[in-house]
Amino acid sequence: MSLPLVPTKAADSDLAGLLGTHWQRTRRMLTNVVAAMPEEKYDFRPVKEVRSFRELALHVIQDGMANTGWAVGISREESEKMAKKYENYKTRDEILRGINEMFDYGDKIMAQVNEQNAQDIVTGMRGERMTRFEAAMVAFEDMTSLYGNFEVYLRLNGVVPPSTVNSEAERMENQRKNKEAGIAPAPVVEGEHQH
Repeated sequence: MSLPLVPTKAADSDLAGLLGTHWQRTRRMLTNVVAAMPEEKYDFRPVKEVRSFRELALHVIQDGMANTGWAVGISREESEKMAKKYENYKTRDEILRGINEMFDYGDKIMAQVNEQNAQDIVTGMRGERMTRFEAAMVAFEDMTSLYGNFEVYLRLNGVVPPSTVNSEAERMENQRKNKEAGIAPAPVVEGEHQH
């Protein structure tokens, strides 16, 4: 049985608020994963052909500035000028500060993409013409792709990613509550996805 579609008006939704909420979630994920790597491992690279952890973190800052800026029509040249500030960041503290500054900047950008202008055409990644909303989605896509790289770098260094630590702690707490409530544990499905 399918549910009927309920038409909504622009006033019924808050696109900027939804983008902002998701941007904050992305911020927590990326900041936590970058902070989890011990600073003495920041120059680790799985193979010589790929970026080091430090270079990957700087890439997040610089790409984040560009990708979010495109959602409001900021040019590649303007974005590159803003990102240049971060090219010499080396220490863990500098990199984490830069990531937070990039996300603060993204907060301002995401707040500008709304129901009235989401379909406006801008120039996005690789010079592609797209809507403001699509450009905002590209920023999320890029951040989550890079997040996956960070998780691999952590695991290769024996560091359990924060999302896994938090998931495990949450699972244990839920098991404890269920046991107290007399609820049987859910069966574990072989091959179940874990972070």
